[in-house]
Amino acid sequence: MFSEDTILLFYEITDVIIAGLSTGSVYALMAVGMTLVYGVTKAFNFAYGDFFNMGGYFAWILIVGLGLEFGGYPVVLLIVMPLLFAVGYGLEKLLVAPLRKRKDWENKVMMMTLGLALFLTSLYMVVFGVRMKSLPPILEGTWEVGQLVFSYQDIMIFVMSISGILIFAWVLNNTRIGMAVRAVAQNPVGATIVGIPKERIFATTFAISTVMVGFGGILLSQKWFINPNSGGIIMVKAWVVTALGGMGSIRGGLYAAFIIGMLEAFVGWMFGMSYGIIALFVLLLATLVLRPQGLRGKGE
Repeated sequence: MFSEDTILLFYEITDVIIAGLSTGSVYALMAVGMTLVYGVTKAFNFAYGDFFNMGGYFAWILIVGLGLEFGGYPVVLLIVMPLLFAVGYGLEKLLVAPLRKRKDWENKVMMMTLGLALFLTSLYMVVFGVRMKSLPPILEGTWEVGQLVFSYQDIMIFVMSISGILIFAWVLNNTRIGMAVRAVAQNPVGATIVGIPKERIFATTFAISTVMVGFGGILLSQKWFINPNSGGIIMVKAWVVTALGGMGSIRGGLYAAFIIGMLEAFVGWMFGMSYGIIALFVLLLATLVLRPQGLRGKGE
């Protein structure tokens, strides 16, 4: 019924879709973290991409540098996730919190995080060198369904990313800290009046976003190489996802993440991976012109 070329094209498109869903799920994880910080603090974190690198480098130290074999990735996550939370919480208290006492503090935070990004990039270059590094796959092998072949690595990345998002959603909707975060995001003054420790919520939010993007770094470092400058590319992608979805809209960020993941996959398949970043900028420009508030953002 179908020619051999048609069948091969179907298999290729299926592979592209799987790769797009896998990458898009990690973008969604990172978009949720960035949207969370912006929604609560109304400040943009330019060091977000370097926290992505931080998660990848921490995992690389344990798995490749120290040769951690016992327990594998579950043990790595148990070690790295609390470490990322502590780093995010400490940096917020040390660098961000003092700026909130000044006028026009949102812009000052943006400039400070830009400086932090430059510092972390230089630190990674000194400590790890400029050579690219990668992590071994979480699960090797393929799953064959008829003549379709699915990579266990892509499946695990997708499952773990979605699991991370679902855990975050459960915490946000079913715990006291989650309700406090939502209260501060909706009305900071009202939250303070009823006794919610706003400063602690700001720090906790920053730490949670650091964990989420660092987790994304661990997942994508299995598919891509990581180097000191890759945080800049991740920052651009995270910003495009957030702008496309709508600043402060978690649901919009999820939609945008999968759109961008699929766009990158199909553009890479058709024209080459180097054209992916060009496609992102074209999409961003179209969004700013046609719908500047994003998919789910509210107009002024």
